[in-house]
Amino acid sequence: MSLNRIVALLTPLVFAPLAGVISTWAAENLPGVNVPPNAVEEIFIAGALIALAPAAQWLHGWQKWEARQADTLLAAATGFGVATTVAVAPVEEVAVADEELELEDFEDLDDLDDFDEFEDISVDEDEPVLAGS
Repeated sequence: MSLNRIVALLTPLVFAPLAGVISTWAAENLPGVNVPPNAVEEIFIAGALIALAPAAQWLHGWQKWEARQADTLLAAATGFGVATTVAVAPVEEVAVADEELELEDFEDLDDLDDFDEFEDISVDEDEPVLAGS
């Protein structure tokens, strides 16, 4: 039997009444606590509710954890969401020129800025550089 079922079964049958009994015993027997005799029932109910609230919160957290585990197993079984659901538009064919590109087509690229002035000359190219230095 799993732990969440134990908590779900034993909390209303055992833990809540036991908390109510302990709270009424404490209200009647602890020194310095003056409780009227007609308030014992309310103290029992308050003690039982104090035990039910954490159990309900724990069960809620357990259910969320089980849901996350199920989602993780499902994601692992389906490849962690690799399958796409986005519709992709068809690709149009691009007309390719029959003539090949010649080096002359790239002559305009020589006019671009030359970045030799920014070259790092502090280290010789043949000398190895240690990482982290």
